Amino acid sequence: MKKLIVCLISLMLTASACFADELRLDKEAQFQKKVMETGFRILNSNQIDKRMTFYYVNTKDVNAAAYSSSKRICVYKGLLPFIDNDDELAAILSHEIAHGIDFHEGYLRRLAMSFRSSKYEKKADKRAVDLMVNAGYNPVAIIIILNKITGEPNFSDDFGVRSHPVGSERLAYVYEYIYAKYPAYLADNEYKNNLYYQNFLLVSKKERNLIRQKYQEKYINVSNKTDKQTSGKK
Repeated sequence: MKKLIVCLISLMLTASACFADELRLDKEAQFQKKVMETGFRILNSNQIDKRMTFYYVNTKDVNAAAYSSSKRICVYKGLLPFIDNDDELAAILSHEIAHGIDFHEGYLRRLAMSFRSSKYEKKADKRAVDLMVNAGYNPVAIIIILNKITGEPNFSDDFGVRSHPVGSERLAYVYEYIYAKYPAYLADNEYKNNLYYQNFLLVSKKERNLIRQKYQEKYINVSNKTDKQTSGKK
C-alpha cells in the first residue's frame, strides 16, 4: 500500500512539473511571437530589404542588442518588466534595427561603430523615431522607455569612456527630433498622463524651453527672410 501511495504521489508531482513546464513554454512562446511580429512589422513597413531575425532570450539581463555577425536582434527577459505596451517594445526593436541597418553596411561601418559608439547610438535613437512612425507606432514611447532604463553616469563611473550618451541627453535629442519632425505626436499626446512621461516633463523643463526657443527663432528667421524676398518683388 505504501509503495502504491508513493508511486501515485510521484506520478502527480511529475505530471505537475510537466504541466508547469508547458505553461512556462507557452508563455515564453508568446513573448517570442510578439518580438518577431513587432520586428517584422517594422522591417516591412519601412521597406527594409536587409535580413534580420528576432529573438526573445530567457535571461535576466536588462538589455536588448543587435549582433553584427549574425544580424540577430535579441530582447532579454530582464527588460520585460520595463515594457508596458507594443509601442515601447517597438521603440526597443526600432533602435536595434537601426543598428542592424548599419551592420549591413559592412566591416568599415562596424569598425566605425566600435570606435564612435556614442555617435551611432544617437543615430539609432533618431532613426528609431522614423521607423516607428512609418510602422504606425507612437514615437513618444521612445521617451517613455528611455526614461525608465537609461542612467546618468559620470566620467568617474566608466573612466571617461561612454558607449552610450547620458540618459538626459538622449531624452533631450529624441524629444527635439520628434518636436521638429513629428510635432503632432507631442501636441495630441496620448501619453500626457503617463507617469514616466510626466516625470520626463518634470526633469527636462530647461532643455525643452531651449528647444522651443531654438525652433521659434528658426521660424522667425525663415519668416523674415521670406517676407523680405516677397517685398523685393514687383
